[in-house]
Amino acid sequence: MVDFNVTPLKKLNSIYHIFKDETNYKLTDVLEIHFLELKKLYDKEVSRDENDSLVMWMEFIDGNKEVIDVLSKKNEDINYAYDLLKVISKDKEARMAYEAKMAALRDEKTRLVEAKEEGKMEGIEIGMRKGTINVAKNLISLGADMSMIIKATGLNEDEIRKIKEEIENFKH
Repeated sequence: MVDFNVTPLKKLNSIYHIFKDETNYKLTDVLEIHFLELKKLYDKEVSRDENDSLVMWMEFIDGNKEVIDVLSKKNEDINYAYDLLKVISKDKEARMAYEAKMAALRDEKTRLVEAKEEGKMEGIEIGMRKGTINVAKNLISLGADMSMIIKATGLNEDEIRKIKEEIENFKH
């Protein structure tokens, strides 16, 4: 979002993608660049839908109090944001409390993401370990010698002996 004109287009919101010049092949659907041009809110030549939530949010961000009062009655999300803005802007303590709460929420989200990643990595390691053990079991059952099993699996001699013992105990 910018408060100056980026494009010559008579649009509030311009969306761009990455294309190959010669073929117009779109590189990805994941990446888009949006220009929301606040200055164009006041350009009479730029058409806009007053009920479009994007236009409402742009007007909210632009900060005209009378417009915000009207928007907050039309849009529940803007009303929530406006109420929150009024609370945190009243005094320093309320603002600090809000910032502390938001920091705690961000920290918690970060911890959850990190725990999820750690869990994924642990699962991958466990899966790889099970796969390595299965390879070792297959090589043992095929009669491969110790040095070949060590080279193929990366396991050490003691680990391979334990696997051999488990296989023998399972047979009996």
